[in-house]
Amino acid sequence: MAKQREYTASWLQVEKELGGRFVVHGTAQEQRAAFDGMAQATAAHLPPPSKNLEVIDHDISGLRLRTYRSTAAPEELLPIGIFAHGGGFLWGSLDSEDSFCRALAEQVKTVIVSVDYRLSPEHKAPAQLEDMLAGFQWAYDNASMIKGDRNRVYTMGGSAGGTLTLAVTRKTLLGQTPLPKNVVKGVVALIPLAIHYENVPTDYQSEYIAHTQNATGVPFIDAASVMDCVTMLGLTPDDKEYLVGNDPESHKLFPPTYIATCEFDPLRDDGKILATMLEKAGIPVNHKNYDGLPHAFWFLPMLPETQGFIKDTAGALEWVIGQMK
Repeated sequence: MAKQREYTASWLQVEKELGGRFVVHGTAQEQRAAFDGMAQATAAHLPPPSKNLEVIDHDISGLRLRTYRSTAAPEELLPIGIFAHGGGFLWGSLDSEDSFCRALAEQVKTVIVSVDYRLSPEHKAPAQLEDMLAGFQWAYDNASMIKGDRNRVYTMGGSAGGTLTLAVTRKTLLGQTPLPKNVVKGVVALIPLAIHYENVPTDYQSEYIAHTQNATGVPFIDAASVMDCVTMLGLTPDDKEYLVGNDPESHKLFPPTYIATCEFDPLRDDGKILATMLEKAGIPVNHKNYDGLPHAFWFLPMLPETQGFIKDTAGALEWVIGQMK
C-alpha cells in the first residue's frame, strides 16, 4: 500500500498561525505583492544580523551584488559561491534571501556572491542568465579583492535560483562564456525547475508525476504558478539555456551536484529526475527530498524545519567543497 501523503504537524501549525494556505497566482505585480506581504509577515521571526560577518554591497555598471564572508578567517582565500535568489524569475532581490546567505556564510568557510539579476516579465530570458554570468565574471576577476579562491568555485540557488545555478554551470562547462570551462567545481541546486512540463524526456515520463500530483492545493506554488512563470519568462518547451534537463549531452560535464526537493512541490520531480540523469552520466550526486513539506518551506523562519534545512544546506556546501580537486 502506498504511503499516505501528509504534511508535517509543524507545517500545518504554522499555516494555522498565518491564517491559512498561501499560494501565489496572478500577474507579476500581484505575485510580487503577495511575496512582499509574506516577507513582511514573517520578518519579525528572522534572527538578528550576525556581527561575525563582513557583508558588502557592490554596484557593477548597474548590476547589484552582495558579498558575504566570515570575519573568523580574514586573510584566508575561501571557496567562492555564486548565489542566485528564488522568486519565479519575477520577484526577489539581494534582500529576499539575505538572512539565508548570512546563515550559510556564518556556518561554512566560504565567500558568497549574491547577484541581483533582472526580473521577468519586464526582462525576458536570457536577461537573468546574462546577469548571473556577469556577476560570476566579476567575482572571478576580483577574487583576490573578496579574498576568494577562484580555483574553488561553486554555484548555488533555490527555485528560480536553482534553475539559474544549473544554467550558469552548463553555460560555462560548454565554453560559452569568457570564464574557464572548468571553473565551476560544484553545484547546489535547491528545488530547481529543470524540465519543461510539455517536454518531459521519454524515459522519465512515468516518473514525472509531481506536476499533476501537486497541481492544486499545495502551498506557495502550484502547477499554474509554474506555468505562469515559464510563460512570463518566455521559455519554450525545447529550451536548453535554462532547462538543463533538455540537454543530456551536457550532463557528463557537470561537477559534483547536490539537489534538494520537497514532497508537496510541483517541481519535485524536476530535481529527482535530474539527479538520476546526472548519476547515469557518472556524476557524483547527493539528493535529499523533504517529506511532508512544500516548495521553499524555509522561507518561513518560524517553521522548526527551517533551521534543519539551513544546516543541511551548509552540509551540502561542505560536501561540494570537499569534492573539489
